[in-house]
Amino acid sequence: MQIDLQKITPVLLAFIGIVGIWFGAPSILVKWIFICGILITFLFFYTLIHPRHCPEPHKLLPLYLIALSVQFLHFLEEYHTRFYEKLPLLFNFPPLDRDAFITFNMVAYAIFILGALAIYRERMEFLLIPLFFILVGTVANAVFHC
Repeated sequence: MQIDLQKITPVLLAFIGIVGIWFGAPSILVKWIFICGILITFLFFYTLIHPRHCPEPHKLLPLYLIALSVQFLHFLEEYHTRFYEKLPLLFNFPPLDRDAFITFNMVAYAIFILGALAIYRERMEFLLIPLFFILVGTVANAVFHC
């Protein structure tokens, strides 16, 4: 029996992501947001992206890197305005610890940068990473700021 890595890798990535978030997220609010985000991304990936071909890197990668650059600047804004303390209070949660906020974001950004390699190398099985950034890192982030 041969294992199809293109089919199993996104499942493993989602599982590792959920476990990583569960044990590494700085608060239950962050866990809830990101685990739901992983599940939505996984469903989106398998219903809309995976049946098709990998997006053309020369079209997608520049947009992805621009969005990632904007997110880095957005992180700076969140840090300086102490957003990590204010958002949880809106949901009756305790403020996030500053160091935990920084660590969580830096690990996420490192993973998202690796997602750029998935696009560049046209590795369909790893597109879950950039898709998660697009859906959760940009869209859900914008919704939470409204």
